[in-house]
Amino acid sequence: MSPESAATRDVSGSRRTPGELRRRLRLLMLVIAVVLLGGGGGVLMELRKAAFERAEAATAGAAHLLDDTMTRTLTTTDAMVSRMVQVTQDHLTGRIGRGELVRELTSLEGGLAQRGTMLVMDAKGDVIAASRPPLGGSAVNYAHRDYFAAHRDGAERIIGPMVMGAYSQVPVFTVSRRINALNGGFAGVVAVGVKTHFFTDFYNTLGLGPGAYIGSNTGGRVLLRQPNPENYVGRATPDNPIFTAAAAQPVGTLRLNSPIDGVERVVSYRKLTPFNVMVSAGMAVEDILAPWRHTALILAAGLAVVMAGLGGMAATTFRAITREERSMASLEETVRARTAEAELRAAEARLANESKTRFLAAASHDLRQPLQAAGMFAEVLAGQLEDDPRKLKVVDRLRQSIEATNSLLATLLDVSALEAGKIKPNVSTFRLMPLLAGLVDQIEPEASAKGLAIGAVPTSLVVSSDPVLLERLLRNLLVNAVRYTQEGRVLVGCRRRGDQVAIQVLDTGIGIPADKVGTVFDDFVRLDTPAERGGSRGLGLGLGVVRRMAALLGHALDLRSVPEKGSCFEVVVDRGVNPQAAAPRD
Repeated sequence: MSPESAATRDVSGSRRTPGELRRRLRLLMLVIAVVLLGGGGGVLMELRKAAFERAEAATAGAAHLLDDTMTRTLTTTDAMVSRMVQVTQDHLTGRIGRGELVRELTSLEGGLAQRGTMLVMDAKGDVIAASRPPLGGSAVNYAHRDYFAAHRDGAERIIGPMVMGAYSQVPVFTVSRRINALNGGFAGVVAVGVKTHFFTDFYNTLGLGPGAYIGSNTGGRVLLRQPNPENYVGRATPDNPIFTAAAAQPVGTLRLNSPIDGVERVVSYRKLTPFNVMVSAGMAVEDILAPWRHTALILAAGLAVVMAGLGGMAATTFRAITREERSMASLEETVRARTAEAELRAAEARLANESKTRFLAAASHDLRQPLQAAGMFAEVLAGQLEDDPRKLKVVDRLRQSIEATNSLLATLLDVSALEAGKIKPNVSTFRLMPLLAGLVDQIEPEASAKGLAIGAVPTSLVVSSDPVLLERLLRNLLVNAVRYTQEGRVLVGCRRRGDQVAIQVLDTGIGIPADKVGTVFDDFVRLDTPAERGGSRGLGLGLGVVRRMAALLGHALDLRSVPEKGSCFEVVVDRGVNPQAAAPRD
C-alpha cells in the first residue's frame, strides 16, 4: 500500500461521522443528566444532614440553658424554703410572733429566682402564713396535694409536678419541705409554687420554631412545659423514651415521637441528678425540614431548567452537526491553503529582514571609509584656511556634518549587528570610575561647545558587565543628554542598591513629556527640540540601541523625567567583587 493511500485512510479514519457525533452527544447528555441528578441528590442529602445537625446543636444548647435556669431556680427556691422552715420552727416554739413570721416570708418570697408564691401550712394542710390572700377569696387547704401527703409520711423535700395553683390560680410546680415538731412529729409544710408562665419569655428567646417545646419532668409527670403550660397540668408521661435513654446516659439527643402530643421531634435532654428532674428541649422535624424542602424545590426547578436548556442545546447541536459536516471539507482545504500561504509570507519576511540587516551592515561599513577620508580632507582644508575666518566657518560646518553622518552610520551598524545577533557580551569585573571618567573626557568637547558643564561623581564601586558594551550604552545616554540640554549640566554617577549598582545619567534639559516616556526607547522616536530643528536631527535610533544593549547584557533600564526640568536615565548592573579585596594577603 502506498504512503499516500495510508495517509488518506488515517485522515478519513480520524473524522467523526454525523451518526457517531450524535451518539457521542447523546451519551454526553446522559452522563450530564446522571451527574446533575446525582449531584443534586447528594447536595440535598448533605443539606438534610446539615439541617438535623444544626437542630441537634440548637436543642442541645437550649437544653443546656434550661438546665442552668432550672438548677438555679430549684437551688435558690430550696434554700429559701429551708430558711422559712427554720423561721416557722422558731414561731412554733414561741421565739417570734406571727407578724415576724409573715414579714420573713414576704422577704424570702421577694428573693426567689422566679416569681412564685410561698406558703406555710400546718399539719392539717391549712395555710397559716402567706404574703397575700388567695385569689379565690376563701381559705385554701392543701391536705389533698400529693406532696403534702408525702411530707406527712416522712419525706423531707419534694419537687412536685405542675398543678393548677389553688392559691395563685395559675399553673405552678412546687418546691416544698417538711416542718418537724419539737418531738419529731409532723408540724406542717413550707411550699413555693413557682409560676410556669415566667418561663414563656425564656422559651420565646430560643427561636426553635413553632413546633418546638421546652419541658421538665419529675417522677414520670410534667414539671414544666412551654408553650401553653396550662394544657399539660397533671399530665403523666410513664412511657417517655427519654427516661430510658437518661438511665444510660444523663445527657443526649434523640429523634422520637412525643408521648404527649405525638409530634416527631429532635429532642436534647439533660438530667438534674440532685433534684431527680429531667429537662429537655425539642424541635419539630417539620420545622427542621421546612427550609430544606424549600431549597429542594428551588434546586429541582433549577435542575429542570438546566436539563431543558441542555436538551435545547443538544437539539441545536444536532442540527448544527449536519451543517458543519457539509462545510468541513471546503474549510479544511481553505485552512491548508492559507496556512501554506502564511508560511510562505513568513519565510519571505524573514529573508527580507535578514537581507535588510546584511545591507545595513555592508552599507554602513562601506560608507564609513569615504567619510573618514572626507574628514581627513576637511582637517587638511581647515589647516590651510586658518587666515580666512569666513571660509574656516564653512569648513567647521562641513566637519560637523561629516561627524553627524559618521555617528548615524555607527548607530545603523550597531542596530544591524544587534539585530543579527552578532554581538556576544564578554562579562568581566572592573572598576566603574575609569569608564565613567573616560566617557566624560570624550563628551566634554561637545558639551563645552554648548556651554554645558559635564562631570562624573567619583566612586570606588566595582561592577560585573561587558565593559565595551556598557561604555557604548552609557555613551549613547550621555550624547542624548547633551543633545537635549540647552543650559545647565550633565552628570553621571551611581548608587548602591543591595547587590546591584544603579548608574544614572542626569541632565537639566528639556525633559520628556509624560506621554512620551513609555516610547522613547522605541526605534525612530525623536523629540522635537530647537537643537534638532537647527540641523542636528538624528534618526531616533540612539535609545533603541541602548534598549537592545541593555537587553543583551541583562541590565534593567529606568527613566524619570520632569518637563522643562530634566531627566534621569538609569542602568542597573550587578555589583562585582573588588579585585584587591578578593585577593589573598601575604
